Amino acid sequence: MRLNDILDKVSEYATDADLDTVMRAYVFSARAHAGQMRKSGEPYLIHPIAVAGILANLRMDVDTIAVGLLHDTMEDCLTTHEELAEEFGEDVADMVDGVTKIGKLEFRTKEEAQAENFRKLILAMAKDVRVILVKICDRLHNMRTLEHMQASKQRAIAQETMDIYAPIANRLGLSKVKTELEDICFQYLHPEVNETLTRKLGEGAGQREAYIGRTAQALRDTLEDRGLPAEVNGRSKHMTSIHRKMVAQNLTFEQVHDLMAFRVFVSDVGQCYTALGLIHATWRHVPERLKDYIATPKSNGYQSLHTVVFGPEGRQIEIQIRTHEMHRVAEVGIAAHWKYKEGHLALSRDDLGKIARLRELFEAASEVDDSDEFLQTVKVDLFADEIYVFTPRGDVKFFPKGATVLDFAYAIHTAVGNTCTGARVNGRMVPIRTPLQGGDTIEIIRKSDQKPSRAWLEYAATGRALSKIRRVIREEERQKGRETGEQMLDNELRKRGYVLAKLVKQGRITDVARAHGQHDPEGLYAALGLGSLPMKKILGELVKPEELEQEPEEDVGSLVGLIRKLRRRSESPVLINGESDVMVSYARCCNPLPGEPVAGFVTRGHGISVHRKECPNLLASDPNRRINVQWSSDAGGTHPGELRIVCADIPGMLADIGSACKAIGVNVTRMEARAIDDDKALFTLEVSVTDVEHLGRLMRSVERIDGVISVDRVRQVAAG
Repeated sequence: MRLNDILDKVSEYATDADLDTVMRAYVFSARAHAGQMRKSGEPYLIHPIAVAGILANLRMDVDTIAVGLLHDTMEDCLTTHEELAEEFGEDVADMVDGVTKIGKLEFRTKEEAQAENFRKLILAMAKDVRVILVKICDRLHNMRTLEHMQASKQRAIAQETMDIYAPIANRLGLSKVKTELEDICFQYLHPEVNETLTRKLGEGAGQREAYIGRTAQALRDTLEDRGLPAEVNGRSKHMTSIHRKMVAQNLTFEQVHDLMAFRVFVSDVGQCYTALGLIHATWRHVPERLKDYIATPKSNGYQSLHTVVFGPEGRQIEIQIRTHEMHRVAEVGIAAHWKYKEGHLALSRDDLGKIARLRELFEAASEVDDSDEFLQTVKVDLFADEIYVFTPRGDVKFFPKGATVLDFAYAIHTAVGNTCTGARVNGRMVPIRTPLQGGDTIEIIRKSDQKPSRAWLEYAATGRALSKIRRVIREEERQKGRETGEQMLDNELRKRGYVLAKLVKQGRITDVARAHGQHDPEGLYAALGLGSLPMKKILGELVKPEELEQEPEEDVGSLVGLIRKLRRRSESPVLINGESDVMVSYARCCNPLPGEPVAGFVTRGHGISVHRKECPNLLASDPNRRINVQWSSDAGGTHPGELRIVCADIPGMLADIGSACKAIGVNVTRMEARAIDDDKALFTLEVSVTDVEHLGRLMRSVERIDGVISVDRVRQVAAG
């Protein structure tokens, strides 16, 4: 896209637009990027122009389009905030600064980078959602040109895009952008599956296109013959959508019948329902596939009627019915109803910070300190399909599919969630773990002495509920730490003839606590109980030097002392503080493998428990008892892993899977198989592998077997 194309596009939807802002941004960017080249060998200026063009297609204001042109000038060209503010105003300078800060973050690991990036993106949205819109468009153009990157970077960038940018684009209502991002990611994340599906789609493409043409005309004729003129178009479904359905419903490609989707555009809401009635009167529909997103829009504002019918020639087709305005909202999302004055956004900063139904993500981003925890708790809110339920007063609440009564309670208020004992769902008593169903009416039942337990982490599905439950659990652990630390200190002082209560009264405990960064004695006790402060050091500040000789030689109040106490002769493939001879165990809740990010948790009497970094149990634990661990470079031996394989129930499948294991050098320690319907089987494989890459090679090998539908890693292996 050229600058003139961008200017023409803006003039179409903002006739009084101040195009001078865009033109000056173009000149500034061209001067700043002069002489710079992209990986493709093209002039760098092509990239900001492309980003600005995508923003113009989304009907953004001139300031945001200017940011698209300027977004790399601070990072790559040493342009200052002051220079941009003087030339384009504070809003533009702040947005460029926001986009730059997101891109410049540096972290110890890729996983940490992804998690903290995600958190920064959400916080940036809370301040001015246009920052994330620029970042999404920046990522979209980079994905379109990803073939120029090294292979190792392609997969990493694609995974981050699938994990972060596509879900956020969806939440902002940018359906077209989200679909394109997902399809490009799919090419790099699942190249073998992508190649297979591309080949299979290509084999029937001609027939499918002919059928789409015939069916679109039949839909037009059906509606126009009854006095309802409509625009109709059809298309084959996107690759990612097809694969997601195959995995979710355990289908082979041949079993996916509704490969085509049609859209019917009419003038108003009344005509939407009229069109639906006429279509159902002509073709038999599938009742459970009827969705009314007009009466109850999705949380991102999306509206449409969805139905699946047995259309011409008896083939299943999906039909979406909407007005032209609904389609515009589906394409450009939250920007659809923004008002412009001379092309500038006529909304206050407060308005930009109040984007509907994203506020819970903002809350979670500001409340959670641990970026890994944040990533895990909000991912489900971004990824999952939505359902809606009602309060007793008839208010609508949106939740990710799989949310429970407990999630509903926390959505009302933290205190309601903490004291929830159950609910009346449509008048019937149910426990807190009961999944919500679309259209339910929920009334929460509370009890004043109820409080969250660790088991609640298994019942909750939303980021808000999980973060609130974890907070209570941590506070309880900290309280136990305070009690333990106080008792430890009291015992040690008594051995030396001192009374803790007297030292507290004298203010000496408070003075020592403050000297070590604690506000009060309670903080000091907690630090002692959790091992973050050494007992010997605290005693040295409270008793006479000669009295310290009565202390046991080993200081187990400190982390170093604890590690020494937990030493064993055999070496572990896990390094703790650079040492390998420490007693460790591998958490059965997540079964970590060498090569994937791990963290340690100091248990009471059982050494260091090693978890995967995103393990829910680890994220719910007290951060003060977590320690950094890493796999040794020469980690040897084998570790248990488990795979769940869904495949066609055909002869020879077991032999093919066994051959794949043998070829990769994987030992199978247990195998179970059972039929899950008339033509599919479920294989559960427990294997011994050297590391996560070893398991990954096996999974990719099994995926290539004809008849295999899906291969998933099971995070928990049964004890045996």
